[in-house]
Amino acid sequence: MKQFIYTLEHIYTDEDHTAIKLLGFFDDLTKLEKIKDQALKFPGFRDYPDGFLRIKNEMNKVHWKTGFTSIIGEVGRDYIPEKDEIDRGSSVVQNLTAIFSVSHIYTIDRYLDDERIIGVFSSLEEAQQNVDELKQQPGFKEHPEDFMVGEIELNKLLWTSGF
Repeated sequence: MKQFIYTLEHIYTDEDHTAIKLLGFFDDLTKLEKIKDQALKFPGFRDYPDGFLRIKNEMNKVHWKTGFTSIIGEVGRDYIPEKDEIDRGSSVVQNLTAIFSVSHIYTIDRYLDDERIIGVFSSLEEAQQNVDELKQQPGFKEHPEDFMVGEIELNKLLWTSGF
């Protein structure tokens, strides 16, 4: 059975750019809503209250399995080759206190990074195994040191101030 995790992001566009802020990963919608209410107290988030986005992300799924050949820019999550289709038989992840988020970010020039969101994993071993495999794929093998693996506590606000 597939498992998923809820992700809370905030996206806004002003006259200069579009920005995405990752607010956290959650195993419960009630906890997610409490964190959203907390973030709404901060400047920026309260100025763009319609910018919150709740996403279901399949656990232990790798996006970008075949590597890449072109630059996508700073918001790689908009260009994930396939969206997570969470079927009715799936369930929210249970019995975890943290997940391991994997991304690949390399600097193109001083004003632009190329970012790809690889996936969320239930263990460090699972995350690292997938990173090791991806390092053999086009694009990734040219930038093997640019993977970021981070342990992120569930049900916690990651953004602690306004913008």
